[in-house]
Amino acid sequence: MSTRTVATLVSAGIASILLAAPSQAGGFNRGIANLDPLYYTTGFGLTSSITYVSPARSFSSVSGGRIVAGRPGAFTQGETDIVEDFAVPSVTVGGRVVGDLSCAGSYTQPYGVEANYDGPIRFNIAQQKLDTDEYGLTCGYGFDLSKGRLMLIGGVFYETVDFTQARDFSQAFGTVGTSRIKVESEDVGYRLGVGYEIPEIALKAQLLYRSETNHDATGEYYNTPFATLATLTGLTPRQAAAIYGNAMATSASTSATLPQNLEFSLQSGIAPGWLAFGSVKWTDWSVLKRIELVEGIANQTFSSTNFYFEDGWTVTGGVGHKFNDKLGASVSVTWDKGVTTGWDTLTDTWSFGGGVAYDFSDKFQLRAGGAAIYFTDGDKDKVANALDYTATSDNEWGYALSLSGALKF
Repeated sequence: MSTRTVATLVSAGIASILLAAPSQAGGFNRGIANLDPLYYTTGFGLTSSITYVSPARSFSSVSGGRIVAGRPGAFTQGETDIVEDFAVPSVTVGGRVVGDLSCAGSYTQPYGVEANYDGPIRFNIAQQKLDTDEYGLTCGYGFDLSKGRLMLIGGVFYETVDFTQARDFSQAFGTVGTSRIKVESEDVGYRLGVGYEIPEIALKAQLLYRSETNHDATGEYYNTPFATLATLTGLTPRQAAAIYGNAMATSASTSATLPQNLEFSLQSGIAPGWLAFGSVKWTDWSVLKRIELVEGIANQTFSSTNFYFEDGWTVTGGVGHKFNDKLGASVSVTWDKGVTTGWDTLTDTWSFGGGVAYDFSDKFQLRAGGAAIYFTDGDKDKVANALDYTATSDNEWGYALSLSGALKF
């Protein structure tokens, strides 16, 4: 099996794996930094990709409590779409720097979610949006062994977080509108790992650890002047202002930890023109228990969202095949263990992916693929208070599409 054959198969396999990963399961996982340039034998390369995901996740039924004209009430509602479609970009540049030292600069969006809620549950939460950006520099130093090559891997990354949450009080009081909190944070983390490869048989094994990040986020609270609700709630203007606040904007804050993870990946040639690959990834989602947003009007809780996730596990397996000197393809299956403990419906998902890679020349390659994503059913059966809600999600299908290009120079 030639080096060129291996390169084509590896690229086709990676296209499939990347499509399976960002399925909006296993917590809020999205993109993964591409560290392929660490294994280049010579030169540098630039790789860029975009993956579009349509999770198609919804509640089939919802029931719970809300405020109606200032008093607790009950409601039920039918199907409600939740998670929005999203796109995950990724850019990596790197290769051999000098001697046995290789480095890769990378950008991706490791975590994220955007959920918009309809109907009475907008009183509890109308919108929730998490955006993250990761800028990383990772290097590897290789050692030739009696058989194969060992690589020690280390690096740092800079992560930014932008979190928005909104409540729609018009669902409770008729015509008031939405109050919103927007907070931002940043932190630095690190990667450590080890790799081993035998190029002659296309064998490559890698164990990679990514550290957790801790965010003390601050920002602004954009408030509806609740003193105007006095006539609707039956309170005096002074009482309404004391309870709900009367400022239009003030400070806001929250604290949260985003998880560490550990991933083992393995690939190997299994026959002339054929490659098998797989990976197992553990993510410490149990560190994310709740996000409590505090507004600065009266230093009281604006909202408290419970997660209490379990740890996540992602298992992928697949095969790749080289058809000729230019064209390779792969198929894969990924199981992502659900992390829910009853506060949401982030249950198990299965992704069935396929990718193709085409070498236009030794310097330029294009790969594309798609994946069907199956979301298993589940229940949100825990409530924090009398105004919280329960919900059910049925089995559903989503999809993902991806396109990327690699240029070597």
